[in-house]
Amino acid sequence: MGRTGAARQLRPRAAAGLRARRGDVALQLPALRSAAPRDEICAPTPAGEAARREIGALLEQENEKSWHPVGVHLGYIYHPSPIVVPDGTRKPADDTIGYAPTAFPGARAPHAWLDDGRSILDLFGAGFVLLAFADVPTAALERAAAARGVPLAVHRIAEREIAGLYGRKLVLVRPDGHVAWRGDRPPQDAPALIDTVRGTPSKGIAIGG
Repeated sequence: MGRTGAARQLRPRAAAGLRARRGDVALQLPALRSAAPRDEICAPTPAGEAARREIGALLEQENEKSWHPVGVHLGYIYHPSPIVVPDGTRKPADDTIGYAPTAFPGARAPHAWLDDGRSILDLFGAGFVLLAFADVPTAALERAAAARGVPLAVHRIAEREIAGLYGRKLVLVRPDGHVAWRGDRPPQDAPALIDTVRGTPSKGIAIGG
């Protein structure tokens, strides 16, 4: 992926993490102030002990969201991104706490178990991966990637449940495990698609798919 495209998509992700952390702190402060009267917190009395336990439990509960924001770590979607091709569907709602697997372009490709016992995530990391969930031609994308020196592995996945999870017959996954493009048929312009996802987009060309 081109450095410029990668930088342009990484900045919003970093900013989202900071916003989530600030939001957690902003929500904690009013809750702590209202949890118990301040003069009771340090009191060596049963009421003081109860107040400390209450505040301790509240801190643990709220800080868990800050320490383990699964939605930020696993659910962040690079959208819009200059190196991701949208498919026209609506972006899932942001959730910094929870995580709902989705193959929406820009999202982290979701985990699923293959019939051979591996996670589908084991297929990602060495280069681009094209997942084919049906008997759809992939030669055009393979030729376009080869012509540009882009490593591309094609894996045909027969499991219907995984096909339903990914939502399209063809899904292109980046080396970092995020979906770069998906469609039910080969793209109209495979070279333009490969150029876009590697960070050197061709202007004015309809990718389709």
